[in-house]
Amino acid sequence: MGRVMILLLTLIISRNSFGQHHVQDNWGNTYLYFDDDSSSVPPKTIVVYRNENGPLYTLHLEGDKVLDLTVDGHAVPSDSINGNYKAVIQEIKGQVERARVQARLDRAQAERDREQAKRDRMQADRDREQAEKDRAQADKDRQQAGRDQEQAGRDREQAERDREQAGRDREQAERDRKRAAEDRAIMQSIMDDLVKDGLVPDKESVHSLKLNADEFLLNGKSLPEAVQKKYIGKYVTGKGYSMSYHNED
Repeated sequence: MGRVMILLLTLIISRNSFGQHHVQDNWGNTYLYFDDDSSSVPPKTIVVYRNENGPLYTLHLEGDKVLDLTVDGHAVPSDSINGNYKAVIQEIKGQVERARVQARLDRAQAERDREQAKRDRMQADRDREQAEKDRAQADKDRQQAGRDQEQAGRDREQAERDREQAGRDREQAERDRKRAAEDRAIMQSIMDDLVKDGLVPDKESVHSLKLNADEFLLNGKSLPEAVQKKYIGKYVTGKGYSMSYHNED
């Protein structure tokens, strides 16, 4: 048994040039009440309906069939129901059907809302667990800060030794910069060849590559043997040579 009562305000709607709606609700109201008894076959329905300030209609339906109709409490003869009142009955049935559809939509939305609430509660529990972990981590961090201060003293001593090493590192860095420039030039050349050979439409399409004496992988996929031999022969300078590239963007 389901009961639905809907009070529909008659709306006078106008649009301005921006498509906004202006609503006036002082022109009366439409009243609709219906009670479905789904235990009977076909289901029976009682409907009470008033449009604006018009008559109050009461219908008893069995499926789509009108069993009886009263207007302002006065019974309508059965031979007049489908004649004089056919249009208003169709209007009432349409209102009832729209109300049923809306009720189903509302129930479906309520179910989605309950599921979302359940997910929200689960997320809240996870958030609380994470907050507890964060507090525990904060305690560890404070303890670590004390140890870090002690380490800072030792680091100052190490710094002196590091300055001596820094001179040696600068020399190595210069060698590394030259090697990096060479690697970038080689990578640029590989990219140009990939575009020229039609293996990628542009350089931005290269997300990863791996090149050594045994294989050439492009975007995680092995290329045809002939293509691999071409690039290995052109760019691999020795058995231990290896080059890789990754772009996460």
